[in-house]
Amino acid sequence: MVTAVCECYKCNYRFNYEYIPGVSYHSIRLGNKRIFRCPKCRTLQKFDLTNKGPDKSLKTYGDSSELGIGAKIWVTMLLPTFILVFAGAVSFFTFIQPLYLHFVLIAIAVVWVFGYLTYLIIAVGPKTAKAGQRR
Repeated sequence: MVTAVCECYKCNYRFNYEYIPGVSYHSIRLGNKRIFRCPKCRTLQKFDLTNKGPDKSLKTYGDSSELGIGAKIWVTMLLPTFILVFAGAVSFFTFIQPLYLHFVLIAIAVVWVFGYLTYLIIAVGPKTAKAGQRR
């Protein structure tokens, strides 16, 4: 297990985060960053995991369902995908519609997953102040 010191950009809570590199069951991996919930304020955020090594004075959390992204996000991302892929596979065996319909349904499913992931990555990052404005 690897431990990284993370800090919430919203409430400035610092904590140790234990994780297995390359594996996550409850968060979304993005290279050196992961999307999961802050243990204090419970907001969904993107945390940087480059600050390796535990800080003994901080509380340690692991990759658990307590910090996970939640069932609502998984369902919103995966349910339309599975429905579209299933409809595309079933439409392959029915000859009522044009033959390219199954490819279109599966392509829409792939676009949905990448589009929703892109939305999550952009939405959970720290909000930056515009030029000329103070935070």
